[in-house]
Amino acid sequence: MCEKCLDQDGKFCPKNLFYKDDVKRVDGKEVGIRYKFSEISKCQGCLKCELSCPDGAIKHVKYEA
Repeated sequence: MCEKCLDQDGKFCPKNLFYKDDVKRVDGKEVGIRYKFSEISKCQGCLKCELSCPDGAIKHVKYEA
């Protein structure tokens, strides 16, 4: 969780499917990045999210409607 993607406030996604929010950790809360799973059908599969993460923390998953 280097949070370098948060510098862009999630704007690396053309459909704006990522956003900043609190994430729960064992040692307390911290700011993190979330994905709008309720809007997953808007994903165009460009993989800019995965490519923009320098640590490889964002991975694509296969979605079947």
